[in-house]
Amino acid sequence: MLLVFACTVLGAAAQLLMKVGMAHFSPQPTALLTNYPLIAGYALYGMNTLMLVLALRDGELSMLYPIIALTYVWVTLLSYAVLAEKPNIWKNVGIATIVVGVAVLGRGGRKS
Repeated sequence: MLLVFACTVLGAAAQLLMKVGMAHFSPQPTALLTNYPLIAGYALYGMNTLMLVLALRDGELSMLYPIIALTYVWVTLLSYAVLAEKPNIWKNVGIATIVVGVAVLGRGGRKS
């Protein structure tokens, strides 16, 4: 479960780096090779995928997969903090809904 949680944070960081890298995107090969945020974002996303495969291999899918939804929470919060995107009530309600949903599903997965 901890590995999947780490994947959510890593995936959010990867998406943020890809967003920053695309702000400087140019289709020339030299520009692509020096677009370090984009390269780092894709590298983190690749690591995230490998870690997720390892976590899901041995874990209970119905328990672990909802945790992946936390990636949306981290991406939104990082967008507020790093990209200075404006929060609004609907985004915040969505974040709260995801967090409550993950908590409910997590409690339902515990064996008595």
